[in-house]
Amino acid sequence: MATHRRINVASGRTLEKLADYSRALRVGDTVLQSGTTAIDRAGIVRGVGDVAKQVESIMTIAEWSMGKAGGKLSDVVRSRIYVTDIQVGDRAARTLAQYLRDARPAATLVQVNRLARPEQLVEIELDAVDGAGASARRISSGRAIEDEYAYSRAVRVGDRVFVSGTTALSARGVVEGKGDLYRQTRDTMDTIFAALAQAGAAREDIVYTKTFLTDLARSADYTRAWLEALGDVRPTSTLLAIPALVLPEMLIEIEAEAVIGAAKTRRDIYTQQQREKPRGYARAVAVGDRVWVSGCTSMNAAGEPQAPGDWAAQSDLSVETARWALEQAGATLDDVVRRRTFTVDGAGMNRPHGEGPAWFAKSCPASLGCRITGLARPELLVEVEVAAVKGAHAGIEWVGPDAADPLDRA
Repeated sequence: MATHRRINVASGRTLEKLADYSRALRVGDTVLQSGTTAIDRAGIVRGVGDVAKQVESIMTIAEWSMGKAGGKLSDVVRSRIYVTDIQVGDRAARTLAQYLRDARPAATLVQVNRLARPEQLVEIELDAVDGAGASARRISSGRAIEDEYAYSRAVRVGDRVFVSGTTALSARGVVEGKGDLYRQTRDTMDTIFAALAQAGAAREDIVYTKTFLTDLARSADYTRAWLEALGDVRPTSTLLAIPALVLPEMLIEIEAEAVIGAAKTRRDIYTQQQREKPRGYARAVAVGDRVWVSGCTSMNAAGEPQAPGDWAAQSDLSVETARWALEQAGATLDDVVRRRTFTVDGAGMNRPHGEGPAWFAKSCPASLGCRITGLARPELLVEVEVAAVKGAHAGIEWVGPDAADPLDRA
């Protein structure tokens, strides 16, 4: 097991302590920025009603916190923009592009139902790899939107390939397969495979995916296309229903990550009944010291949702499944470096932050939480997704906030 330098950075925002996460985190050569909104230490949202100003505040926080972990915006390899109204997505993406124009990371832009506060219009996650600004290979698919928003279809750094959130938008700027989720899924996967091939990766090297659907009722068409496209490959997967994508004709967006050579070294992990396998994914995938875990819910071994109507209990069951999967890969919850929690809009969070099991109190990973339209089963209220690096729990360096909020200095 390798030794990875681990730095956890706190920015002084109240929720970080209550929910056990770091604003930014370094593990080895990677710096992860938590999902960040334009909220200051006093709990005030900056730029109310103005998504561009909110993005500017977010990037002020990100540049400060990633810098404390030894990271640079010029080394960002992936960005994710979550907006509460797709109508502000264009302005959010163009504002972010001003900060990342040279980095040209892989990128995802989707609408979610809501964020923690109604005044928050946008939340942004960032991943950076040391030296990527100079050494990364950036893959373009020729779509005009990539130049407009200053991102790449895929970015390769070393043996890692980060693939943007991809849709059925063609190089001609037309959404292929209008109204046909099966066709859009196949076209999306073909674009992903083409980007991977250009980066020197194979389909069998895919270790992580996340799928956003605008109509969960048609997910059977997605699953059929997914299985046909992937064949025997089983990456990790999280499937989320959301209100909208960039264009109304878009039914699906998929992002992915691959490790070149993973086909020969990967270990795919399944629960006892292997319910995941016929659905096209693994519960977890381990490659070397890195472990990706699919979105976990309260589903039991028989495939039945547990704790109906109880968000807190479902959250605990989700984390228990993630903990089990990590243990099969030789990792622990304390090795988790990124955590995401997706809660169905309208679900009552019947346990305040800071109460209940303190699953991540020792590791304080980078984190994101938002509300989405739905999950795979209507009884499910929450899904938890994690990524870990074996041994990342050892020797954590804790960096506290500066005396002044970086937003007050901007």
